[in-house]
Parts: sequence; structure tokens; C-alpha cells
Amino acid sequence: MVLEALDRIREAEADVERMRQTVKTELSLYEQKKAEKFKQKQVASQEKITVLLQELETQKNAELQKEKDILLSEAKEQNQDFREKYEKNKASIIDYVIERVKKIYGSQ
Repeated sequence: MVLEALDRIREAEADVERMRQTVKTELSLYEQKKAEKFKQKQVASQEKITVLLQELETQKNAELQKEKDILLSEAKEQNQDFREKYEKNKASIIDYVIERVKKIYGSQ
């Protein structure tokens, strides 16, 4: 009877050890799966961030190009206005300068 009890205790201890090893193995597999899922989510998240950053960069480049085009157009328009005013007033300014020089230095 005592021997039977000892045998049962040994069997129970062996069962507990097997269960402990089984749980350890299952836990290890679970941790590996979770780590892999986390890694996959991290990669997917990084890819999404990269795509969003590229879209943002494209949008900003388009806005900058639009602003550049507007500024170039305004500069061209101002340059044209300046040329027109210059051509319009060129003769009168030359005459004015000649008259001032004649006044200051006299006509010789």
C-alpha cells in the first residue's frame, strides 16, 4: 500500500513534469507566434507610413510647383509691365535728361 502510494506519487510527479514541459513548449510556440505577428504588423505599419510620407511629399511638391508657377507668372507679368512702362516713358525721360543737362551745363 505504501509502495503503491509512492508509485502513484512518482507517476503524479512525472505527469506534472510532462505537463510542465508541454506548457513550456506551448508557451514558447505562443510567444514565437505573437512575436512573428508583431513583426508582421510592424512591417505593415512601416510600409503604410512610407506610403503616407510619399503621398505627403508628392502633395507638397505639387503645391510648391503650383506656387512656383504662380510666382513665375507674376514675375513675367511684372517684367512685361516694366518693359511697357519703360518703352512708354523712354523718350520723355531722355528728353527730360537732355534738358536738365543743357540747363546745368548750358548748350555748347
